[in-house]
Amino acid sequence: MVVILDGREASAQLLGELKGRVEALKARGVVPSLALILVGEDEGSRRYVRMKARRCKKVGVEATIHHLPEASTEEVVSLVERLGGDPSIHGVMVQLPLPEGVDEDRALAALPPEKDVDGLTNETLGRLLRGERCYPPAGVGAILVLLERYDVGYEDKHWVVVGLSDIVGKPLAALLMSRGISVTCVAPDHPRLGDYTRMGEVLVVDVGRKWAVTAEMVRPGAVVVDNGNNYEEGKVYGDVDFEAVRGVASAITPVPGGVGPMLIANLIKNTVEAAEASA
Repeated sequence: MVVILDGREASAQLLGELKGRVEALKARGVVPSLALILVGEDEGSRRYVRMKARRCKKVGVEATIHHLPEASTEEVVSLVERLGGDPSIHGVMVQLPLPEGVDEDRALAALPPEKDVDGLTNETLGRLLRGERCYPPAGVGAILVLLERYDVGYEDKHWVVVGLSDIVGKPLAALLMSRGISVTCVAPDHPRLGDYTRMGEVLVVDVGRKWAVTAEMVRPGAVVVDNGNNYEEGKVYGDVDFEAVRGVASAITPVPGGVGPMLIANLIKNTVEAAEASA
């Protein structure tokens, strides 16, 4: 029977464990702290940042939102540098996308690697490739933590990653390679996409296209991780045809309710780990 990799349940368990770790830190006089930088007035970004702050506070992590309604690249960089240099702050996260005219690369480059708890800097990608300590991007960490929560062994399996984004596909491949795990990366529009997806014992799909992967494209018994969020007439759909593929896979993430709920939990986990490292 297929295992449904329930991100809501797994994230609730993880947050409960993190609450205990936060209490232990506070008993030592360390209050885990996350600075959330929001630039501009995008309502979706504002809602998401507020959600992150609320989840932090539920487990005892101090979360402060630094909102710049309007800002130049220099002002954003200055804020990132100031927060990154504050020893009382353990994690700094810049909410993306930044408004037009603000240089994203420069803003992220100002983050100290040890406080890049969202794992978005070029420095972090380099560390992933070299197998050095860092915090992987939230989407990457969410995938691995979710599999581990369900005791899905993945280190001796061949992974196929569909999609080459800078926040999921590329860093995930870099992390897997640094651990000596076999991985094949494929662009979503490759003419022989199905040939590649059927190779995957673990198949990760992140292409932004509703039901881009169907049952006949999946190896029987594969673990399927769907990182898609496609909105259509008020409903959200994954990149994988869930109902069809669940009959082929050994384990699969639903959309919604799979990888998504793990994103914020993983951000908080990274912040707590950064606080533990500083202590």
